[in-house]
Amino acid sequence: MDKKVIDAAHEAAKFLDLARAKGLAGLEEGEAAAALPLDHAGFVALSQKLEEDGAVRIMSFAPLVVISREAIDFQGGKILAYIAKFHEAHPKEKGVGIEKLKARFKSQPKVLALVLRTLVHENKLKEDGETYALAGFSRALPEREEKLLRELEAMCLACEFRTVTLEDVREAFKLNPHTLDQLLDILVERKRVVLNKDGFFIHQRWLDEVIARLRGLGRREVSVAEFKSLTGLSRKYAIPLLELLDEMGVTKRRGAVRDIL
Repeated sequence: MDKKVIDAAHEAAKFLDLARAKGLAGLEEGEAAAALPLDHAGFVALSQKLEEDGAVRIMSFAPLVVISREAIDFQGGKILAYIAKFHEAHPKEKGVGIEKLKARFKSQPKVLALVLRTLVHENKLKEDGETYALAGFSRALPEREEKLLRELEAMCLACEFRTVTLEDVREAFKLNPHTLDQLLDILVERKRVVLNKDGFFIHQRWLDEVIARLRGLGRREVSVAEFKSLTGLSRKYAIPLLELLDEMGVTKRRGAVRDIL
């Protein structure tokens, strides 16, 4: 075998051993330079090749810092186990917040973010804002609260195109704020209702029908007045619903009209 190929393989193996030994702290170029006769360009090329092979991840180029995939997977396994235990203890919670994970796992924020991104990318975790849950996790509720959930969904469904406000729900169900927020969050999570930024709820079935009606108009734009006529909503409800459709990418505001995308 060619001596250059043998030398390159030896350098890669040595570099990877050094990275593994550093764990989540990461291997810096200066540390590797004490053991390998490479310049900066050589270390960058070697790191990129090992990253392509899935053996390391490059954290930065200046200075060059790499972390072995073994260290990432080890930390990922600990995070998965921790979140699984959290689900067992708190079955009604959507998952673990990022601040709790930072407090539990003392690695550098960039490293923790990398491990979490890797787990999400590999469909081992799901991410909701700053909350993480196991990919297959579904919140479990006692039958009493599942019944409340069905009643809450029925309320949204019965309102048809009229959106429901948080005040409507509070008045109807007389629940404490934490329980109410939890139930509404679960309905949103299960894609039964949709919530816009102003706190209006609409059932997914009616929202799908609104979108179908919009796209069935046979043109590329709609005014607020036309949208009110289409849905039977007053301006109080039509504007928040249009803004929700903007957020969803169904429409886009352009002056006094909305483009239908």
